[in-house]
Amino acid sequence: MDARTIFILSNKQIPIERLHLCSWDFAEKRGLFEVGIEFYAPQGVNEVTFKIALPFGKLASEPFCLKDSLIRDDDNCKFIFNDSISAIKPIREDKRNGAIVEFTSRGKLAILPVLDIEISGSMLSVKVKALQGQIANYIRLCFDVDVEGFAIVKKGIAKRSYIYDIKVNELRNLTDEVNDLRNSGYAICNNIKHCFCFHVIPSDYNISYLNTAKLKNIRMLEADAFNKYLPLSRTINDNEYLIVFNKDTKSDKSGYSFFSEFEQETIGSKQIMSAVALNIFCSFLFAFSSLKIDKENNWFAQVPTGHWIVLACLMIVVVMVVWPKRWARNKLVKYRRGKR
Repeated sequence: MDARTIFILSNKQIPIERLHLCSWDFAEKRGLFEVGIEFYAPQGVNEVTFKIALPFGKLASEPFCLKDSLIRDDDNCKFIFNDSISAIKPIREDKRNGAIVEFTSRGKLAILPVLDIEISGSMLSVKVKALQGQIANYIRLCFDVDVEGFAIVKKGIAKRSYIYDIKVNELRNLTDEVNDLRNSGYAICNNIKHCFCFHVIPSDYNISYLNTAKLKNIRMLEADAFNKYLPLSRTINDNEYLIVFNKDTKSDKSGYSFFSEFEQETIGSKQIMSAVALNIFCSFLFAFSSLKIDKENNWFAQVPTGHWIVLACLMIVVVMVVWPKRWARNKLVKYRRGKR
């Protein structure tokens, strides 16, 4: 399989209204990945099995359904769907069956539990009991993967490049495993109307390339909202991560592709200032050692004024290097081009 190609298959001809893909690249930790599928069940289809071919090799944890997290609190739904909630009604008066969420703008959505999860190599299989009619069904899964990040990393002397290249259902990258599923009765879900791709990355990444036709917005990740949404996963701090949101819509049956590139300085302003401070310090030592100071008199008055100016500059540079706030940090604070 191509290193970043995802295939979505089902045992029925299921039209997918929205596909959500979200990668969480946590600094020096294993990555976290989410898959959300919104679909309408055709008449007579009560149960659907989805097969998800993942490009990450071995999973580092058992996938778990995010149904409980989404319907537990209105804020969690708002955090994921970016819409205000007017009501959350349990299905058949029991939240174990899922819940119907009524949004202010987009109408109703049935958030359902996953009945069964199976893992076979890089293939994830999930079953869901769907609701029929005009209401959309939604499932969302989350799992750790056995990689530190989802990007292709190119290391340089002064910086690292992180290339995110996510593809969905591109037949040119078809594997034998996916082809065997097609021959056994499963169909690739090519009729995906909207595909959403989110990358959560450290905030010290700088933009190198983004496809502006698919980019919707870039914003700081709300730490409180994330910690409430996934409290058992990881705890993050404010201004620590960015969300890069891409969206594409197609009327044909071709696959989707999302490409972006970011850079991270390995020799940045802090390293440069450290080198400057070391250079000033060494020069100061050489200059000070050449002074002829009479220890019996006031040595303070014997040091030239220029030496004290150099020492003051050295102290300023040291403070800039060790101060908790990064003085020359190039942050992306906010960039919006639309709504989720």
